[in-house]
Amino acid sequence: MGKIFISYRRKHGDAVAFLLHEKLTNLGYKAFYDVDSINNGRFDEKIFEIMDSCDNVIVVLSPDALDRCINEDDWLRKEIAYAIENKKNIIPLVMDGFEWPSSLPDDIDSLRYYNAVTLSFAFFDSVMNNIIGYLEKKTHETPETSNEQSRRHVLMWADFSNVVLDKIIKRLGMDDTHLIEELDDPLELLSRNLRSIDTIVLMVTDCTKFSNNPQVVTRINEALVDYVRSGGRLVCTHDIIYRRTRNLLLQEMYGCQIAYFAQAQSITYCKTEDCLYNNVYSELPERFDLEDCELCWGDVAYDVDIHYQTEDNVPLVFSREYGKGVCIYLHSGDYKFNPPPSIGKPQSHFVGLLRESIKFAY
Repeated sequence: MGKIFISYRRKHGDAVAFLLHEKLTNLGYKAFYDVDSINNGRFDEKIFEIMDSCDNVIVVLSPDALDRCINEDDWLRKEIAYAIENKKNIIPLVMDGFEWPSSLPDDIDSLRYYNAVTLSFAFFDSVMNNIIGYLEKKTHETPETSNEQSRRHVLMWADFSNVVLDKIIKRLGMDDTHLIEELDDPLELLSRNLRSIDTIVLMVTDCTKFSNNPQVVTRINEALVDYVRSGGRLVCTHDIIYRRTRNLLLQEMYGCQIAYFAQAQSITYCKTEDCLYNNVYSELPERFDLEDCELCWGDVAYDVDIHYQTEDNVPLVFSREYGKGVCIYLHSGDYKFNPPPSIGKPQSHFVGLLRESIKFAY
């Protein structure tokens, strides 16, 4: 296990730094955070000597933590700059109330591009799991060695096999422009800095709830609504807003609750006149069939934009602008204990719908 250096601002951040140190130490990691323990030698030399011995640096971003970094002699700035210069594996830990400054000094500006973990004391075990996961892999690569910084970050979770999800991601063929990360559990959304995420894709085909704990479900709903309202792009399949999954805040945001369904092996998707006029989903044909095995529907709000519908005008693909962002609905079906063939194979037009939704302009 590599050593870990915890960098923090004493104001608002010392208690979290202490908690991190205790948790990591108990897990068997060698963590350093207490600068007051340096009694001999020059302070800067000792700090950098310790940082040289550490593979990982956790930066605790408490409220206003970076405001004083405009000063060249600020020690938090020096620690961050040293970690970036020496290509440490940096994990920003974002506390409630922290906001990124409009600009940062050049030597620490790239900090904002590292994959961050959002601190939640209510779900601290999940926070630690995410930190430990990032200790095992680098959270950032510099532009000289990777184009990762320029790619758009996508989070994707599904209630079906990762084998199927891997196949979908491969067929999307977006590796050059998008960094797609699979989540093992939707609870991970509560410990991530969602403001840095371009698109979140959630695919549920079997009435799967985010959690059996209603409070957790509500927290995830609140995080997703805040994400969209702040400018994010959320793409969901039908069961996310199905009445039995109890995602009430998402149903309100989407302007629809899926309440009805009927068995149907093949569903015909027809572009609406508005979709044709606005040139939305332009890479897809005006009409195609998908083996969704089920038709699902519900009443939609007046301001929902319907892009595809059945021949009988049942909405299949629609979007709704919400705050600064957009939420997008993709119809999908259910087939016994597996996703339908449209997703399970996956069929090319479903992949096309998903690809165009991830690039959806708003």
